[in-house]
Amino acid sequence: MEERTLERYKRNISRVSAGSLKQLTSTGNVPKGLEYFTNVLKRTFVDFEKDDNEYIGSYCVMVPDEMIYAFGYRPLRLCAGHSVAAMIGDEIVPRDACPVLKATVGFHAMRVMPIYQQCRLAVLPITCDGKRKSAALLSQYLPVIPLPIEMDKSEERFAQNLQNMHALMKSISKETGRRFSNRKLIESCKSINAAQQEAYKLYGLLSSDNPPVTGSQVMAVLNSYCYDTPESWAQHAKILNAGLSQKAAAMQPLKRKKPRIFIAGSPITFPNYKLPFLMEGLGAQIVGDETCMAGRLLYDPVVPDEYSTDGILRALTARYVCACTCPVFEQTDDRLSSLTEKLRQTKAEGVIYHILRGCTPYDFELSMVEQLADKLDIPVLRVETDFSAEDAEQVKIRLEAFVELIEQRR
Repeated sequence: MEERTLERYKRNISRVSAGSLKQLTSTGNVPKGLEYFTNVLKRTFVDFEKDDNEYIGSYCVMVPDEMIYAFGYRPLRLCAGHSVAAMIGDEIVPRDACPVLKATVGFHAMRVMPIYQQCRLAVLPITCDGKRKSAALLSQYLPVIPLPIEMDKSEERFAQNLQNMHALMKSISKETGRRFSNRKLIESCKSINAAQQEAYKLYGLLSSDNPPVTGSQVMAVLNSYCYDTPESWAQHAKILNAGLSQKAAAMQPLKRKKPRIFIAGSPITFPNYKLPFLMEGLGAQIVGDETCMAGRLLYDPVVPDEYSTDGILRALTARYVCACTCPVFEQTDDRLSSLTEKLRQTKAEGVIYHILRGCTPYDFELSMVEQLADKLDIPVLRVETDFSAEDAEQVKIRLEAFVELIEQRR
């Protein structure tokens, strides 16, 4: 690409990202400690800072970060949510493909984001046709290791998934020339578990009767984890949680509570916070989500029976595959059970079911979520969109009607 074209892309990427950060921090309700996390996103998507780290990229939440740390690399979540990158990817990926795939391929094709250029390789879990096909596209820019995932969570399939994890370990070693370190694996398990504990506390504060933080801010905090170390993230999340707890204790009860909204479905990835920003602009309070770039990013801890490599890989397989509630799996009971529990814990009054255009696994499961919500007497609104701002007004009108419906039901 011409230098002038690249500079235009950089300006547009920076402008859109800075716009989302400004909206996160200009609400008049900016918690003490939030700045650290917005700065992580700013360094990556606005300032394009380059560091000395080498990364291994991955899609979804099924590739163990602990394994990547065990080889001395930093994990990087490749699930991109940028409208500019998606526009470039639109020229490479089929039109009806998921915008996350478009944006990810677009970032690699543009070659303007240092963090993407520092990717040594990518590990792609083969969980849907889009990821299977995108592996060939991404291999034009960096080495790609496919990770087969069995869609059946039976004991027999667990053995196969465990075998696939062992094979992944060997493939990374072969591709990078680095040896696997069991010591680093144990250390990363402990540091990521510590980060998870702070994530639990943060979500507990968000789901309280009078949350001291907005849902979009919590999403940004969780999203920043993808571009930070678990140790530093956990340290600053602890500071944030302490400040939010103090703030919550000093807050006066609301005379009129905001409609409590839970977001489910396709991932919401920085800087594409169109949906949460619109909801909060209409006076609603997002009290939780179960998307894979926020609510499901840091979930069940890894608890090995023993700290041998095989023992830890078994625990990683159990956590990253068996405990995963992505709709690509054949069994949906655990996903619906988890969603039921979250809706009850958050006292949600409505569910926004977010579907990215082209993301068929989530669209297929909508009817089951609607049946579940109907049993709980909670209304559901399906919102299909992408990363562009073109449909923002149309989406806003539908969300406004949904908020009014919830208020009328009280």
